[in-house]
This record gives sequence, C-alpha cells and structure tokens, in this order.
Amino acid sequence: MPHRQRYLFVCTNRRPDGHAKGSCAEKGSEAIVPALKEALAQRGVAKDIVRACSSSCLDLCESGISIVQEPEHVAYGGVTLADVNAIADAAAEGEVVERLVVQGLEQYRNEQKRKAG
Repeated sequence: MPHRQRYLFVCTNRRPDGHAKGSCAEKGSEAIVPALKEALAQRGVAKDIVRACSSSCLDLCESGISIVQEPEHVAYGGVTLADVNAIADAAAEGEVVERLVVQGLEQYRNEQKRKAG
C-alpha cells in the first residue's frame, strides 16, 4: 500500500435511529466517501497523493457530516455532496476549504505563514 501525502477521513459512524447525537451516516456521509474517491481519481491524485477513507466517529457530531484532513490537522463540518469537488481540489493542492473548517483553521493559517517565511 503506497503512503499518500494527504488523507481525508470521512465519518461514517451510524448510531441507532433517534439517538440524541444523531450520526454522520444518518446525515448522508456514506454517499460522500465514494463521491470523494471518484473526484480524487478524476484529478489523478487518488493513487499517490490523496486517499479518502471512511472512519468511525470523529467526535464532531454537532457539526454535521465531518471530515478530518491530514496532515493539515483540520476538521470540516456540515459537508454535503455539493462540497466534494471543492474538498478534492483543495486536498490535491495541499490546501483546505476554509468555509467548511470547524476546527484547526487558526493553526493551519499559522503553519502556512511559517512556511511562507
């Protein structure tokens, strides 16, 4: 298995119907994974640069469908199928979709400034 430069962990956790926290799967995250894999493949980055993986709970239940992007250490929340192309584009370039970030944006921006010199 080749090691990728970047990983997208998509929460597909499913809780019982009616659970107070809900779950990403209940909100549609299971459809995000194949769409994201396809978008990455279309960009030619799925085999060696970015891998999309399903994940269990990321403890971001209050944020809607959640994705963690590594190594940028950011968490996206409220993700929909309409966001897949923007996420794939950003991940392919080593960037993030700032409008979706619910955790880690300040640290990401600081790291970008540090790298810029």
